[in-house]
Amino acid sequence: MIHLTSVSRRSEVNSEDYAAHTPIISNLKTWKFTKPVTLLVGENGSGKSTLLELIASSAGSITISGEDTYREETESLLKLVWSIRTKKGFYFKARDYSDFIERLQTIKRETREILAEIEARDPHSWEALPHRNTLADLKRLYGDGLEFRSHGESFLDLFQARFQPGGLYILDEPEAPLSPARQLTLISMIKEMIEEDAQFIIATHSPILMAFPGAEILELRDGVLHQTRFDELEHVTLTRDFLQNPERYLRHL
Repeated sequence: MIHLTSVSRRSEVNSEDYAAHTPIISNLKTWKFTKPVTLLVGENGSGKSTLLELIASSAGSITISGEDTYREETESLLKLVWSIRTKKGFYFKARDYSDFIERLQTIKRETREILAEIEARDPHSWEALPHRNTLADLKRLYGDGLEFRSHGESFLDLFQARFQPGGLYILDEPEAPLSPARQLTLISMIKEMIEEDAQFIIATHSPILMAFPGAEILELRDGVLHQTRFDELEHVTLTRDFLQNPERYLRHL
């Protein structure tokens, strides 16, 4: 399902906002989302992360760690149009994942300390119930803890625990810690979710994710979004050519 149908740049913006003057935002007019999965492709610095962050902020999304997505003064830069406004979903940045794990560890540690103090005073106190529920919820979602899994496995465990039907998921380079096999697992998880009315907007460097069946691929070049086919992407053609003849490239390094 396509919950978010279009995004456009507002005509009146604060001229002091840095994001307003990045090429991708300056050149943005109106872009319509036509598929449940949209892939943003481009070199580092092309503006993928800036665009995702502003969409997430304007959508009212929160990061996976529960923090606000962007500075308040940039929230008015984009206008979003919805078919059905969803409040499910989250904004995920791979580079912030270690902070999320530390946050979970802190929550568990502090909750256990508070619970121990309450039970020392009165083991049967109703005051302990919400803290026990917090620990039970964390156990249900993440098992013994994401920190006890490999980095790639814990990424997938997190998505498995937090994906919900009917959500909007904005993911910035989710393939970062994933092996090729794990990236295929992520594709399978996303396919299952779009069958349950979820929508995904994903920035990626991975040719594997770029091959997602039926996805709309938007390539950022010179600050402009271009609709592109999978087999026309430089990421894909370069990777294919390299794998067919690596010596052709390596001998010049």
